[in-house]
Amino acid sequence: MSFLSEQQQSPEFLNNYLKYNKYILFNANTSVEESFFDLRTFFRYIKAKNSTQYNIHELSIEEFKKISIKDVTVEQLNKVNIQTIHDFIFFLRNTMDNNPNTRNRKLNSIKRLFEYLSNNNLIAYNPTSDISGATVGKRQPKYLNLEESKTLLSKTINSDQRFKIRNYAITCLFLNCSIRLSELVGINLTDFKLDEMTLKIRGKGNKERLIYLNDATCEAIEEYLKVRPNLTKENPYYKALFISGQNKRISKRSVQNIIDEEMRMLFEEDKKGYHTHTLRHTGATLMYNENNTDIFVIKKILGHKSISATEIYTHVSPKKLK
Repeated sequence: MSFLSEQQQSPEFLNNYLKYNKYILFNANTSVEESFFDLRTFFRYIKAKNSTQYNIHELSIEEFKKISIKDVTVEQLNKVNIQTIHDFIFFLRNTMDNNPNTRNRKLNSIKRLFEYLSNNNLIAYNPTSDISGATVGKRQPKYLNLEESKTLLSKTINSDQRFKIRNYAITCLFLNCSIRLSELVGINLTDFKLDEMTLKIRGKGNKERLIYLNDATCEAIEEYLKVRPNLTKENPYYKALFISGQNKRISKRSVQNIIDEEMRMLFEEDKKGYHTHTLRHTGATLMYNENNTDIFVIKKILGHKSISATEIYTHVSPKKLK
């Protein structure tokens, strides 16, 4: 489900705002979709709170999710004040059971919408300008150490999986290039220059960056290309690097399932919180700890805007302390 498929059930000003984010600001699809879901929740709350049809304190979550937002107007948002926002955050915490990170994300979505409405003179004032989010500690994502990473690659290539050569190349790219899931599935054959050992990545906001490959990654890709299905130009996915069993560009969900299965092979049990982003995090951490790569270089490889986003990937190992 996306906001484009829900346009008929959304107010026109919300559709215009989301299209502005997608087509003018070139925000990532996932960011635009998250914004839609966050604002839909807020609009449902506004409608339930100001309507005699609903009692916001007695609604079940299931009933709340069925509230239509089609008839929410800019005039209703013009009546939103600071207390309304605080009440909504209280509702998220106590009724929706949202954690601080989720509440902060939804608050930021609301702030960006009101800033847009204010800049376009659609509302008299911005009620969110003086509201701060909840204080949260820095989350340290999980990662694999060097030996676990080697074991993961070894078990993948030596497994009896049908697509083990493709899956090995996928895992190798995650660990050695620290790319995002969306970046990996978007790679085309023309993005590689194996003779120059480079890979062009399209990141958030459709921004491109160049990544230099090591010998192991180049070898993994070359071996995969030998078994990759030869698709004709009639196939709309003929340019895609990683192909599914249905001769389509591999989906995010398929890659997530591949990595989940590999993690179960590695740990021989379900490991919650270990997923594709774990491998991106692992690659960055190993660059920092094992190769002594400068954090500003890692920032450029990861495609981060801010160095603060890169800092969570730097764990000081006992080796560094010694």
